[in-house]
Amino acid sequence: MKEIIGDDHPTYEDSVNMSLADQARTRTEGMAELREEEKDITKSNLDRLLLENTQLKHRLACIKDDIEIIDRHISAYKESRKIFKKPSRCNNGCKKYKDNAVYADEAIHNLTNIEIACDLSDESVDEWNSDLAEGYRQQHIKHMEAEADFLNKYKAKK
Repeated sequence: MKEIIGDDHPTYEDSVNMSLADQARTRTEGMAELREEEKDITKSNLDRLLLENTQLKHRLACIKDDIEIIDRHISAYKESRKIFKKPSRCNNGCKKYKDNAVYADEAIHNLTNIEIACDLSDESVDEWNSDLAEGYRQQHIKHMEAEADFLNKYKAKK
């Protein structure tokens, strides 16, 4: 690029070229700043997700411990064992089930279900119903498809 000295005025072409060069330099600097900001946000989000995952596992472990204590307490009393051998039913306007519908053949199974649900490695929970079940299943399918796509691309590159 030509340096402008004294009365020497730049041509139109030189002005445009200088302007384009300034724009490119500004754009490059802006992109570098944006990439750094994106890295910071990604790291922050990853840290938050890892913390939430650890908190979830901790809470589930606490729930599982309490369920085991309640189960032992129920088992210690003959009368409560009889009660928990009866079916658990929906009474007084359940949202999910009509009145008097059976949740489980034995009420103790509800405690067992909580123990199973707290075990994040137990996949049988994937088949259960809840208010969030369909959304979870759809998200799980998308995740599995994305994982398969990634593996296929990785195998293809090798």
